[in-house]
Amino acid sequence: MLEQEIASAIRFIIDSTGNPTPYYHNIPQDFLVPAVYFPPPEIVSAGDALRTYSLEYSWYVKFFHKDTQGAEVLALAALTALQARKNVVPLIDGSGSLTGRGFRMLDPELRPLENAAQLTLMWRSPRPYNEDPTQKMMVYDLNMTAKSAYESAVSQISETEG
Repeated sequence: MLEQEIASAIRFIIDSTGNPTPYYHNIPQDFLVPAVYFPPPEIVSAGDALRTYSLEYSWYVKFFHKDTQGAEVLALAALTALQARKNVVPLIDGSGSLTGRGFRMLDPELRPLENAAQLTLMWRSPRPYNEDPTQKMMVYDLNMTAKSAYESAVSQISETEG
């Protein structure tokens, strides 16, 4: 099963590039062009905040066509579609329907390869830690009797003089 963000990015890329043939695990020797290859992304985990951690994705999506120029045109279509949406990819649910939410990617990068083009996509995905439910503090009493610093100093002076 694909993660929601990855599945959403795949759909966005395919839709914005005119539906090239997608490949996911391996590219067969006699693959069809135009094509797009979605290898597994590289993922690095990092602490994010007190209640969340972050998965940082780097994804090197490759486009294929009859020549490098055709592959670059496909990759550029995906890049410009993403930039036009302010780098926000619309999220889809398990049935492929849009959820009305999205996630933001960092600025994409395009590199020509031999008879291909590579689109580098990067984003951070915050995730909540699994936490055991705990009872929240219900009452906190701040009624304290303490001498002020001035009163304390005066009483010490009085004791030493008297």
